[in-house]
Order: sequence, then structure tokens, then C-alpha cells
Amino acid sequence: MPSSRRRCLKSLVALATVACGTGVTGAVAPNSHSSLDWPMARYDPAGTGHHPTASGPTDGVTIRWAHDAPDWFLGTTPLVRHGELLYAVGNGLLALDSESGSRRFGHTGPGRSSPALAPAPAYNTDTLVVTAPSGVFGLNAGGGFTVPLVNHVIGAERWAGPQSAGGGFFGPADAEPPVTADGVIFTALPGTNSVAALDPNDGQVLWRRTHHEDDAVSAAINRPAVKDGLVFVTNWPKQAAAYRAGSGERQWLVELDDQLLHPPVATDEGVVVPSREFVYLLDPADGSERWRYSTDGNATESTPAVADGTVFVADERESLHAIDLGTGQQRWTIPFDGPTAPVVADGTVYAVESGYSLVAIDAESGETLFEYRPSQVPLSTPIVGDGVLYAANRERVLALEGT
Repeated sequence: MPSSRRRCLKSLVALATVACGTGVTGAVAPNSHSSLDWPMARYDPAGTGHHPTASGPTDGVTIRWAHDAPDWFLGTTPLVRHGELLYAVGNGLLALDSESGSRRFGHTGPGRSSPALAPAPAYNTDTLVVTAPSGVFGLNAGGGFTVPLVNHVIGAERWAGPQSAGGGFFGPADAEPPVTADGVIFTALPGTNSVAALDPNDGQVLWRRTHHEDDAVSAAINRPAVKDGLVFVTNWPKQAAAYRAGSGERQWLVELDDQLLHPPVATDEGVVVPSREFVYLLDPADGSERWRYSTDGNATESTPAVADGTVFVADERESLHAIDLGTGQQRWTIPFDGPTAPVVADGTVYAVESGYSLVAIDAESGETLFEYRPSQVPLSTPIVGDGVLYAANRERVLALEGT
């Protein structure tokens, strides 16, 4: 290579490095949040799965567009939306235009969980936080910087945060989706029994709290829920706890009657904690039980949604339940197969049965509005936009609009 060209390439790399260090990518404007954004798994820090301003189809769906993903992509986790961009994670990060499905950028990487968008003042674009069996990672929401002539992307990964202690007896560590609230990342640390608060600029640990330090296999923590300055977590066996978001100081720790607990949901009425057989509502101030609802179920994977005073949860035997949030009384049940993590928008519940069938349900009555079965399975839990549902479908990403 001629020395002049070599010097030119070195200069370009140096300029690109500086650009990525300050986040100058031009792909995503800072703080350009839309009323249709879906910034993290379960929509909000509280984990409700309820978008209060979006609406989806109610009379059936057809494919608006389908994006055939690269060979490296294996997407089964819910998407995230930021303005006109959709982010999908599966062995890497894929960013698509929400209107057309065209690819904006993509690259392989360690991510396995749904991402969470976190404002990062040190950069000109947000940080996308993902977890993997190997740890926690901060990615550039703008995709990095392509160096001219060599077509090499740099700055796609901003930082690698706390790393996993490795797999356990049951295999690789779970990759629970992270949560962002008030400019801080809250996440379960894969392969450990810890929940931590991280700085979105550099992944620095602000605080870390650990359960069952001598039992790394069985006590892994679920996706946390954050509301009103408290971080609520659940873990096996039986434990639910609350920590102060600013300091990590423990507010309370309680043991419930059911060993297997699922991710909590924080609401104005209290903290919804689902388990294998029950749904509990706990007082956010001290963890005391306000009510308990028996699903008579065997739920091992499901996550509830909460919207307009109702809890929607599957029992993984035969039913989906709607429970009054204030009283713990049943509103309705309908036949439903397998685990699910429903989402709610504009009075409609969207739930995927056993990974293969998308069902829309009237939130008030429990009436089934339509059912859609894609040609590929599994189908991720959808996110809701302006009359459109977006979902990962293993080797592709779909936009589904009403018929």
C-alpha cells in the first residue's frame, strides 16, 4: 500500500474514533422521543406492557412488510422502537426503518435480550443496553461509524459492563432484559444473583446488591420493575425485595408462599408479583400482602401485563385471566394455551400463544377479536405502534397492519 494511502487511512480511522467517542453518527437524534416509542421490553420501567397512546389492529392483520434478516440474526425477543427506527436483537443488533422495513444498519454481537434505550449525555446518541449470558453491554443506538475505503464499522459497542460468572448446572445464564429509568440502567446481572444500577455512559456500576451469594445457580433475579424511586425484584426461592433506586439501600425483603416467582410489575395500587400458582399484590412501602389471587396454574415462564386497573396473566394450564387490580377479584378468564407475556394498547390485549399464534383480545370483555399464525415460528411478543404491530419472527422481522 502506498504510504500516502496508508497515512490517509490512519487519519480516517483517527477521525472516526473521535466521532464515535462523541457519538457523532447522525443516525438517531438525541432525545428525539416520539409518543409511539417503545423504549424497552414491557414498554416502561414499571414493566406494565401497556402503551397508553398507541393503538393496534382489532379486525385481523396482514403483513405490511417482512424483512428477511441476515444469516447471523436469530430474533425471538421483543423489539424496541425509537422514532422511525426499530431495533431487534438476536446474536447481534439489527436496526430497521419502521415504515418500510429497510435495513439501516446491523452487526453481530453478544446481545441476547431485548434492548433498552438509555440517554447517554457523553454521546450524541442514546445507548442501547443489552444483556447476554456473558454479561451486560452498551451499544451505540446510531450504529457506529463506517470508515471509508475499508468499510469497517467502529464504535458500535460503547462498553462492556459487569461480566457473567459463567453458566451453571442448567446451562448458560439467562439474559433478562434491562430497564432504564431517570437516566440510570437497572438490570439483573447474568450468571449471578445480583441486581445492579449502571451508568449508561460507560457501564460503571453505581451500586450492586446480591441475594444468596452461595447459590449462583438457583437464585437468579428476574427483570426488575422501577417506579417512584424504588427498584422491585423477585428471585427463586420465594423472595421479593425493594431497593432505593438512588443508593441501592434495601427497603424491604419478604418471602411468599410460592417458590417460583416471575418478573414483577409496579403500579399505583402496589407491586404485582406473579408466581407458579398465584398472583400477589404487595404494598410498595413494606412488601406486605394486599391480596392474593389463585390461578390454579403451573406458570413457569409467563409475565403479566397491567392496564386500566386490570392484570392480564396466563396460568400455563388452559386459561388467560383478567384480574381487578384494586380488589384481586376475577373479571374474566378465556381458554389460552401455554406461556405468554401480553401487551395492551387502546383496550386490546395482544398475546402470543406458545410462540406460534398471535391473538387479539378485547380487554373489557375477553372476546377474541382475531388470531394470526405466521408461516415461521416462534413469534416474539409484539410491540404496538400507530395501528401496526412489530415482532421478531426468528429469521425475519414483521410489521402487521389491520385488514
